[in-house]
Amino acid sequence: MQPEITAYRHPATGTVTYLIVDPATFLCAIVDPVLDFDPASEAVDTSFIDKIIADIRAKDLGPTWILETGLHAGHVSAAGHLKYETGASVCIGAKVVESLKRLAPKFGETMVDLDGWDFDKLAKDGEPLPMGGLQISTIAVTGRLPGAVAYKLGDVLFTGDLLLAPAEGAGRCDVPGADPGKAWDDARKFLKLPPQTRILPGVCAGETCESTVAEEKAANIQLNDKIDRLDFIALRTAADAILPDPVLASAALRVAIRSGKLPSEPDSGPRFPVVDITRL
Repeated sequence: MQPEITAYRHPATGTVTYLIVDPATFLCAIVDPVLDFDPASEAVDTSFIDKIIADIRAKDLGPTWILETGLHAGHVSAAGHLKYETGASVCIGAKVVESLKRLAPKFGETMVDLDGWDFDKLAKDGEPLPMGGLQISTIAVTGRLPGAVAYKLGDVLFTGDLLLAPAEGAGRCDVPGADPGKAWDDARKFLKLPPQTRILPGVCAGETCESTVAEEKAANIQLNDKIDRLDFIALRTAADAILPDPVLASAALRVAIRSGKLPSEPDSGPRFPVVDITRL
């Protein structure tokens, strides 16, 4: 039986959160949940994720997994709120410990467990994640921050920030710890899957987000079959050089390394001091 998948696009960040349902058991998983966050006021709002929680409850679903495709700089994770409300387990790639050991000291975060125990599941490359009658498999994405993963379920691949819609190419590869050459290698693994495989990206700026492997190979502006590894590195490096830092990076990464939990309010000063992520 095929899973039922609903996409929820977050207007402010372009992030796409997915709800995956096993129709046989009514168990479900949520991919890349987003918290509303205003960087100017540091105000947090749960309206977006609460709509998804309301859908889960209306359908009487059983949340099993919160699937993070990585430590995100482009949106603030709602994993902590979602876990509190539903009891689902937070999963991320096992290599996230490398990122935690690098980022937590830079942010002055002394309450982050550097061995990853703030997360419920550290998934290894190829490790299956059972959910009722379905089985989700993890694919390590080494070109992103350590700990980034894609999730495959039948003929569907959730690619996170790496492989985007054909007109959008690939996600940025200049976050500390990322490597455009390895990102190309990761993407080529995806593009070796059967041509009808559905590609569901974690970020989408255009009207059409979903594609197939065949469409990506033919038309992706940075990863089509006519672009080799060196060409991709040059394209991605040039594009990243003129991109500003993600507006939410300081807050997003601080929350991400805490498995989606917000840091405590300080006695004085900002809750999320701005940090130049290129220096992390």
